Amino acid sequence: MADKTENLPLDTRLLSDAIIELNISRRNVAIYPKDHPIVEHSLNRAFGFLQKLFELREEITLAVAKDTLIIDSYCLDKQNPVYREFALCLSDINIAYVKFMRGLAKDELYSFHHFIFRSAQDTAVENVQDSLNEYNMPRIRVEFIDFSAFDLIEGKSDHENKEVPLWEQYVSGLLEGRLQTGEAPDFMQEIPPEKLAGLINRASPDDIKKESYDSVIISYVRRTSERKFSDKELKKLMDFINRLRPDLKRQFLSSVINTISEDLDSIEKSLRDMSVDDVINLLSIINEQMVAIPEALKNLLDKFSRINYENLEAFCCEEGLVEDDIFLSPEVTSLLGSGDFNSFVSASYQQEIQQIISFDAKKTDTKWINYIEMQMNEEYIEGDFNHVVLELLSTAGPDIVTPEDGKLLIAVLRDEIEQFIETGRYKLVLKTLRGMESRAAGNISPEPVSDALQHCHSRQFMSFLVDSFRIMGRNMRDDVLQLCEYYGEKIIPLLMDALIDEDSPSVRRYIISLITHFGEKAIPETLKYLDDDRWFVKRNMLYILNECGSDKALQKARTYCDHENPKVSLQALKCTLKTKDRYGVMSLRKQLRSEAGDLVRRAITLSGIFRISDVVPDLIQLLEKKGINSKDFQDKIPIVKALGQIGDPRALDILRKILSSKTLLFKGSLEKLKEVITATLKNYPPEKTGGMIEKNAAPAKLTHKEDAGAAIPGDN
Repeated sequence: MADKTENLPLDTRLLSDAIIELNISRRNVAIYPKDHPIVEHSLNRAFGFLQKLFELREEITLAVAKDTLIIDSYCLDKQNPVYREFALCLSDINIAYVKFMRGLAKDELYSFHHFIFRSAQDTAVENVQDSLNEYNMPRIRVEFIDFSAFDLIEGKSDHENKEVPLWEQYVSGLLEGRLQTGEAPDFMQEIPPEKLAGLINRASPDDIKKESYDSVIISYVRRTSERKFSDKELKKLMDFINRLRPDLKRQFLSSVINTISEDLDSIEKSLRDMSVDDVINLLSIINEQMVAIPEALKNLLDKFSRINYENLEAFCCEEGLVEDDIFLSPEVTSLLGSGDFNSFVSASYQQEIQQIISFDAKKTDTKWINYIEMQMNEEYIEGDFNHVVLELLSTAGPDIVTPEDGKLLIAVLRDEIEQFIETGRYKLVLKTLRGMESRAAGNISPEPVSDALQHCHSRQFMSFLVDSFRIMGRNMRDDVLQLCEYYGEKIIPLLMDALIDEDSPSVRRYIISLITHFGEKAIPETLKYLDDDRWFVKRNMLYILNECGSDKALQKARTYCDHENPKVSLQALKCTLKTKDRYGVMSLRKQLRSEAGDLVRRAITLSGIFRISDVVPDLIQLLEKKGINSKDFQDKIPIVKALGQIGDPRALDILRKILSSKTLLFKGSLEKLKEVITATLKNYPPEKTGGMIEKNAAPAKLTHKEDAGAAIPGDN
């Protein structure tokens, strides 16, 4: 927006942008809650422009003259609607100028806008000025128009108005402790409460002496033997207390309590002369500030805090009574008095009241309450709304749903589908898609329906859907699978992209499960990514290939059995061993003969899982190695388990030899190995074991950890 400004020494564009953003953020604070993103964004922009202005000056002062903003004695463009609006919102609450100082915090800016919004609701000058004290804005100074500074007496000169009034000098002396209480001048009692409170509110708390509170109150309500407290003076004191800043109310109220406690007789008479509302106001102020009250005064106030029904009088009017301007008919008077209660309140009505009183809510069946709560749930309402829209679209008659209405309803459904995806309500997504498909061939807005379906089948939309699967889909697996089946093979590339970009192992496993749900349909896309240079992509593709690939597809894994990355070679080896491919067996035997301990252990586990009998000689060779320490005996346990899973009788000779062996140094480790051998003998042909089981029968208890043969090292 090109803003017109007069010649200003400041950067006019920067100043204009700052005022515009201040006005925008003021509006947003009045509309939205504090934590709303719109409020946060607009406050950040306004705060940013002010910071740039603070680089030029330590403080920025905006003066207000009705509908005009003034800075450095220059008037900003009166024709600019933004300047005019901002100026009017300030002048409406009698603000003379606003000063923003360097070091301003963003929270202070929000407080300033909130103060303007709240003050606009109550434009009373005293209320606006009092509410300003409730906000913490040390770097924003707001000054109001002081109407008391204007004197309309004809003939009075200007220099006389500029002099500080005598009463202000006297009160300042009391606050600063420069004057003694003594005989207060007569003009002290004539000061209006709002003026006295205004002067004290402007004083710094550090400048007010502790004893000054009593001095001001004593001087303000000076008593003599001829002059006692009156109800007017009490009301004047309460009015004065109400107009003080919150941090000053308690101290001055304590001084008022101490002062009036010295003459309880006068106070009692004053309280009797005051209206009920004024007495309640006095009690409320004392309760709010939690001021300590002398016992005698407390007893007096307690007497006035109780309602004395004996003093309530009503006068007769014709046949009824008038109580507080309310006419009570003779029937009501009789009912409230000594009349027949039963003639007005029947026995059945009294019985109903008694039933309500004796009703035990704990025994109530809450199912209907839960049902109502469910129907009031936002998701339930949105689901019903979606159903209604689909039903309207199914109506063939143009007299019910016109083509224009149809376009509007389709637009609503498009927005709803995206909202359902963001919140993980995949059932409603599928229901809406199928509903639109069933109506695509209808007569109601076929083109908008086709356009909407084309959008929902676009790559961008399906990518948005897969992103939602990654975040929320694991908790609604069945619904996600139904959506995947709806889209078919064309969603597989999007799932592959999500799998490649995913860092979380648990989410990767979940996405792989969605891909493998397609079975062999996922293999073409899998083979495309198998040649990817990244090792983790190869590993994931080989895993998918192993889960759902045919024998022909599994042969593609041969190339990677000797891959430099052990995780890739492991998955490739599992693919080839699944089909008993000779190439895979050769790779397995090669790993069994390796010097790398991890490869050997992994190959032993795979030999048992896939029951590869061709590697039995290699396993026997490993088992025949002489044990020279306890670890060597422990390393033989996985070999015995793998041979037990294969069940080849060729291993029985070495097992007999171990069962009959003895050692003194590693007796515990050898006995553990014998227990594992005895536990696996049942997997061999009974006619070949030759009574080995009965001879070596002993409680062989394998822990879950020891028996976890399927846990292959590096398989993650």
